Amino acid sequence: MAPASCVRSVVHWLVTALAWTVLCEASPQGLASTLVPSCPTQCICLSQSQVVCNSATLRAVPSALSSSVMQLSLSRADLRVLRSDAFAHLRQLRRLSLDACNLTRIRPFAFRGLPRLNELYIQHTPLATVDAFAFAALQNISSIVLSHNRIAQIEGYAFAGTNFIKLISLRNNPIKRILAHAFSGLNDVTQIELPSGIRSIEPQAFAGLEGVGVLELAYMDLPALLQDTFHGLTRVGRLALRESDLGIIKVGAFDGLRRVETLEMCNNKIDGVEELSLIHNNSVHTFKLTGNHMLETPEAVVLEVENVVIRGNHLPCECGRDPLANPLALTEDFAEENLCISPLKIRGRSLASAAGAACRGEGGGSARARAAAAACRGRAFAPRLAFTFAAFAFLANS
Repeated sequence: MAPASCVRSVVHWLVTALAWTVLCEASPQGLASTLVPSCPTQCICLSQSQVVCNSATLRAVPSALSSSVMQLSLSRADLRVLRSDAFAHLRQLRRLSLDACNLTRIRPFAFRGLPRLNELYIQHTPLATVDAFAFAALQNISSIVLSHNRIAQIEGYAFAGTNFIKLISLRNNPIKRILAHAFSGLNDVTQIELPSGIRSIEPQAFAGLEGVGVLELAYMDLPALLQDTFHGLTRVGRLALRESDLGIIKVGAFDGLRRVETLEMCNNKIDGVEELSLIHNNSVHTFKLTGNHMLETPEAVVLEVENVVIRGNHLPCECGRDPLANPLALTEDFAEENLCISPLKIRGRSLASAAGAACRGEGGGSARARAAAAACRGRAFAPRLAFTFAAFAFLANS
């Protein structure tokens, strides 16, 4: 073997032997400390990728966490405010839980820089307001669960730039009003769950929300469904208004709504309908009006919809009025499949079977018809009374 080749072999052997000596003499604790980042004192590192920091003394997102963390729990921590880019040093994060912490404010873009975040849980906190852009720019996230908080309002553009999400849950929050543009910039969300008890929906509350699979509004107590309530809402699988007091449906309530597979209005109390208009530009494929109680006959109905279902509704039955004269009489079995809500005598009977019955018998007919009938009886009784007095006068003088 050549001298130069022998020298290289000896050097290689010496370096390898030295490396093994260092590794063998090092303590296990010392070796672990050189290979694995240290765990913050207020956390438990179950592995390099899974960390639990459920400490009530923790008041900020730990900065010493390894960049390899994929699952992080900060439940019950004393995190009161999340600053912008609060987790930007944890780009591998996939699941984040902030349940039961003292969170009161989320700054704009608090979760920016988390391209792999898939699940976000913020529940049982004193959070009262979702600020503008608080959940903005979240990509590839599957669910944002915000239930059981104290959220009273969602500011405009709170979810702007967040795409391809399966679920946003806001159940069990005291939200009373949905502000304009609250969901603007949110695209392709499978389902949005809103709480019960909503009392006001501002015009264009859903403007800029594109591509929602299911948007369900239930157990509301509205004085009115205002003009442009759904203006700017596009590409909807199912929009459902159910089990609510909708008050007065104003002219233009559905103006600007676009590309809806199914629009349902089910089991609501409706004080009056100034206009129910779904024109061709709304592109509603199926409209279902079922089980509603309407206190007044709609003033105007225009339904340019491919499939219409109007069934099981309770409507006023006016004396002497053909039920097919109702503006909602747009389906073949309308009179047989809808019921009378008034007058009391025929409540619950189908419109077809009650036709004409409202004018027969005591208590029948509308209040206006009964008043007219009473006036007629009064006028008929007056001549008979005058004749009776004249007869008595003639007998007394004879």
